[in-house]
Parts: sequence; structure tokens; C-alpha cells
Amino acid sequence: MKKILIIIFLFIFSCAKPTVVNIIEPNDKNLNCDELEFEIAEAQKIKEEANFSKDSGGNMARIILFWPSWAQSLHNADEAMLAANNRVFHLIKLMKEKDCKNAEKFKAALKENQTKIYKENIAEQLQTLKNLYEAGDLTEEEYKKAKNKVLN
Repeated sequence: MKKILIIIFLFIFSCAKPTVVNIIEPNDKNLNCDELEFEIAEAQKIKEEANFSKDSGGNMARIILFWPSWAQSLHNADEAMLAANNRVFHLIKLMKEKDCKNAEKFKAALKENQTKIYKENIAEQLQTLKNLYEAGDLTEEEYKKAKNKVLN
């Protein structure tokens, strides 16, 4: 009975699937500057939620019980964050075309934030894998596979 519960748990909670936004919406070109800023805020909110899903307790369970689902969950979150970033870049481009006053401010903030998150994300994942390997929770082969997946 205990094994069945564990299997059910793994299948139900194996991979986090955060929202992946559409980069371009059909009505984007018709938005005014205020609406574009609102859409940027919405995309950034989705990006923050995806980032939060990477640090959730569910990922700790995935690491311990089934590391491939942990790696997939991180990939899903990265995909959602990348789509949100690309949406913001698209919206900023539209802001520039419409001569919106805050376009450059949004662009600078996005680039700074994106660089910071990318560097922290990879370093954090590699450190987690190293800790798991050194603790004996991952074999050398599992460690190398997971490390390659993070780096690629």
C-alpha cells in the first residue's frame, strides 16, 4: 500500500508546469502605452510565479524521490520565464515604436534582472546537484547526466 501511495505521489507531483505566456498576442499593436505597461507587469508576474515554482517544497520532494522530474520541473519553469521575458521584450519594442516615455526604463530593468536570474539559476542548480552527489543521493552517472542537462 505504501508503494502505491508513493507512485501516485510521484505521478501527480512529478513536474511543475508553470504558465507559459504567448509572446505575441493578436491585439498587441492596438495597445496604448498604459496598456503595454500593464501587459509588461502581467508578464513579469508570471515570470516571478515560474521562478517561485523552482524554489517550492515540491522541488525538494522531486530531488529526493525522483531527480529527473526535478530537472524537468526546472526546465518547465525556465521555459515559462523565457517566454515571459520574450513577451516583455516584444512589448518594449512596441512601446518604442509608439514613443512611450518608459520604454528605455523597462528595457534596462529587464536586461539587468534577466542577467542576474540566469547566473543565479545555473549556479544554484549546479550547487544542489553537487550537494546531492557528495551526500551520496546521486550516483556519479546520475550526477553527470543531471549536470549536463542543467548546462545544456
